Amino acid sequence: MGSAPRPLMTLPAPRRRGRLQSLLPWVAVIVSTLAPLPSGAVDVPNRNSPLEDRAMREGREAVKKQQWERAITLLKPYLQAHPQDADGHNLLAFSLRKLGRHEESETAYDRALALDPNHLGAHEYRGELMLLLGRREQALVHLQALERLCGLQCEEYQELRRAIDAKPQARPKPRW
Repeated sequence: MGSAPRPLMTLPAPRRRGRLQSLLPWVAVIVSTLAPLPSGAVDVPNRNSPLEDRAMREGREAVKKQQWERAITLLKPYLQAHPQDADGHNLLAFSLRKLGRHEESETAYDRALALDPNHLGAHEYRGELMLLLGRREQALVHLQALERLCGLQCEEYQELRRAIDAKPQARPKPRW
């Protein structure tokens, strides 16, 4: 017959000591599991790899520097790995819009808003895209959404309001 499996950790057998002394090995095990993590240790794993995080950071930097092509090049693979990132879709849409790729931009804004219907930046920028495309009424829908979400004084509302006010309303052509 085979022998019984050996326990993973064996504690010394208690000698004839007092009750407290026999518990000391167990207390040591318990305390060692409760010890704080070493300095700088993270107790929650990062869901994203450092490369993916870097792609998003570099994509944001490219947008800030108005490097639209670079931003698109960085954000597209990032979004393949993180399709649920509304911020990523918004940045991609913004970059596409700045390059005049309006249809692709609209699709990316729609995706950002589908993921996060309360995304202030996506509402503002999609409203601006609607103005570029001559769809003033749709821009006003996004302005109303911003008013509902963040009020009349938030930056996104103010920016879209200024863009709408700066774009004169098209007048109907006379029918004669």
